[in-house]
Amino acid sequence: MKKIGLFFLVLLVIACEQEEKPQYSILSGTVENNTAETVFVRGNDFEQRTQIGENGSFLDTLHIKTDGFYEMYVGRERTGIYLEKGKTLSVTLNANEFDETLKYTGDLGNINNFLAAKYLWNEQNLDYKEIFSMDEADFFKQLDKNQKSFDSLYTANSITNENFKEKLSVEDKYARAIMLENYQEAHRYYNGNTDFKVSDSFYDELKNVNYTDTLAYRNSVAYQSLLDAHFNRLAAEAAAENGNVDQAILYLKKVDENLPDGYAKERIMSSYLQFGLKPNERLEEVFNIYKNSNPGSENLAALTERYNKLKTITKGNPSPTFNFENHKGGYTSLENLKGKYVYIDVWATWCGPCLREIPSLKEVEKEYHNNNIEFVSISIDEPKDYDKWKQMVSAKELGGIQLMADNNWNSKFVKDYAILGIPRFILIDPQGNIVSADAPRPSDPELRKLIDGLM
Repeated sequence: MKKIGLFFLVLLVIACEQEEKPQYSILSGTVENNTAETVFVRGNDFEQRTQIGENGSFLDTLHIKTDGFYEMYVGRERTGIYLEKGKTLSVTLNANEFDETLKYTGDLGNINNFLAAKYLWNEQNLDYKEIFSMDEADFFKQLDKNQKSFDSLYTANSITNENFKEKLSVEDKYARAIMLENYQEAHRYYNGNTDFKVSDSFYDELKNVNYTDTLAYRNSVAYQSLLDAHFNRLAAEAAAENGNVDQAILYLKKVDENLPDGYAKERIMSSYLQFGLKPNERLEEVFNIYKNSNPGSENLAALTERYNKLKTITKGNPSPTFNFENHKGGYTSLENLKGKYVYIDVWATWCGPCLREIPSLKEVEKEYHNNNIEFVSISIDEPKDYDKWKQMVSAKELGGIQLMADNNWNSKFVKDYAILGIPRFILIDPQGNIVSADAPRPSDPELRKLIDGLM
């Protein structure tokens, strides 16, 4: 009898312990040189913003649904973190040197210090141009070598959390699969060989990957990226076989055919269309594929609004106008340039992809210097970076007409063109009508073909 009583007592204690385990994670930290308003954490079907105080500190209770990997944003910077219910995590960082200064403490400190070291290693050592330019054999060897470096970092942090170890193994498999999915297109791009095809056995190790795991899509950012890379590859292969078919159409059709109706299909299609819905001749067809895929009412409403906006800036419509400060003094408007084609580059001094286009832009400007076309660069830098813009234009000897937008991202011209990301290139005809609201970049050979066809 006493043994039975003791047995039930043990059960009661265990039950109490299980009930008392917190169903939340506590995140705190301090941001030095902070300019952001909030810390934003998302992942595993969870999103939450936490206010950052005037002294750069923050503290919040995150009622996460699942232990696992999340993304943490501070302003434009982001990093991956690992959270568990009932565990604490505290971080200190310098906003001016984000990745280099991340330091974690708390229950999950050593795990997240490992992740920070892993992301920093990637940033400092992973040269995508170099690795994707390799032949297949060297490419696979490099992937294996990189994994050994990650394994060494893991060992150095003395991690004993089996839950994390299991989840990390799955994430590493997804990360490797992403590299394989992107290899063919990236190899073509970096080596300039558009006819390159991988060997028949290249994708063999991906045969066991489940590309319709809707639960994994909810719980893993890496799996979300994998699906995107996978469907992009299938769309690119279909485009190569079918000639002139729009890749956005093929991408959406592949997703629609392969994923069941629900969260994963809805999100991957709507996320793609945030940037994949373009103001070109295929706009209506692309939108209709999404509209007929049984989308949720909220996303459908948002994308319908964007679709209606983009219809106003398709080819032949009058271009939105501007009248912005000129680097050389005074103001320049689109009206001032009437009678000439106008190629516009919307950029900012902090935008890496924008800066990488500058050498190509200079070449195009030089090549068409004597033609009936003006090259206009519009910076959407914030007022605090005004001097930086002035200095960069001079230091880099930027040509063309250099303008500063009057209200950065909120400038009417930027909003009228529905610009969500930069660089963005626009081509306008001598009458002020749109030729292309999303023109090829200077580094794209298609730009010269487009201009030559107009001259």
